[in-house]
Amino acid sequence: MFTHSSLRISYLLTMLLLSTSAIAGQNWEYLVKTYPMLGNDDALTQTLNKLGQQQWELVNCAKGSAKLTCVFKRPLKEG
Repeated sequence: MFTHSSLRISYLLTMLLLSTSAIAGQNWEYLVKTYPMLGNDDALTQTLNKLGQQQWELVNCAKGSAKLTCVFKRPLKEG
């Protein structure tokens, strides 16, 4: 049985796939990460900056029970 959080993530991924399919010729890869909400913004900022250096773009975040689920995308490297 799906939880409210898993349904929200499925919805977000579906919307992302539909919204990015309109860009002809561009393929994307996605990354979904869940972080505990500890009130430590510095640690989360450092983590997001590291992902940004790897060309991951933050697309959306959903707040769950003491967790933050974030969806990232970047252009898929062909070949």
